[in-house]
Amino acid sequence: MTKVTDLKTNNIHQIRLCFYNGKVITKNELAKQTKLSLAATTNILKYLLERQEIYLAGEAKSTGGRKSKQYVLNKDYYHLLRIILKKEALGCCFMVNIVDLLGNVKLEKKIIKKKEIVNDILEIITSFLRKDNKIEVLALSIPGVCQDGKIDICDFDELVNIDLFALINERFDLEVIIENDVNIASIGFADHYPKIENIVLMYQPKIKYIGCGILIDRHLCKGATNFAGELSYLPFISHYQQDRMLESDPHGLLLKQLATICCVINPEIVGICSDVFEIFDSSELIKYVPRKHCPKIINIDNLDELIFAGLYHLAIEVLKNKIRGEG
Repeated sequence: MTKVTDLKTNNIHQIRLCFYNGKVITKNELAKQTKLSLAATTNILKYLLERQEIYLAGEAKSTGGRKSKQYVLNKDYYHLLRIILKKEALGCCFMVNIVDLLGNVKLEKKIIKKKEIVNDILEIITSFLRKDNKIEVLALSIPGVCQDGKIDICDFDELVNIDLFALINERFDLEVIIENDVNIASIGFADHYPKIENIVLMYQPKIKYIGCGILIDRHLCKGATNFAGELSYLPFISHYQQDRMLESDPHGLLLKQLATICCVINPEIVGICSDVFEIFDSSELIKYVPRKHCPKIINIDNLDELIFAGLYHLAIEVLKNKIRGEG
């Protein structure tokens, strides 16, 4: 087998990443794309084939000369475990799925639990790892703030002050991501608008306070203590007043907090997902913000879909960094 020491790790990783869009590619195309020599590209392809990270996908159409071999990613070389944790009327809801390297779902399940939430999380991870030994990364979405692995503000009181990252990391040999649900959804939302630099996603649940995920220059803005986006703590409206407005005037509540976001962030696009009403009418925003500074409003009806997309985005980036050291 080709020795890793014979090849430059960075060059290997450079070639490897070219496959992560799922498209077939030839040796000449790889060499051109990476600016590596054909000899180096040939050796790296041999190495990746031996590891079964990529497969031979056939031959390209002839343009008059010898047909070029085509290669493609082995999308099942690693798998990713994605979990959405959220509160529902029946208890704690876990939306769980396993995906391949291209985000295709291999297994999915919705689980409702009413017992100890920390043990439930660990049991669910254990159960899915038994089903699939290719899982390398766990990406977990929570309805709360996680700082340095420890849960701070959260819809589940049982999780507050729990170092969930440490508990998972000690028990499982996985790369672990724990992130706020709306932050993750904002990443999934931004993937739909690759040319937009400043994007905000706002989420209005039925029973809790409005939160938002903020991307500035396409970077997630979490602040010094991951508190950015916790709109319910703005001093203009108390929690008691927000509870009242959520019942009597949810549109007005969201409108005022949207106006605050516009003044502070000045986003180009704001995605709005509300569990209280279907369509948010932004026409009254000009009462608070000059028209030329009003963002484009996108109504969103499926937050879970965006969270899963954001979890995939984060997990695949963590995986790429992990395997860089493998050669």
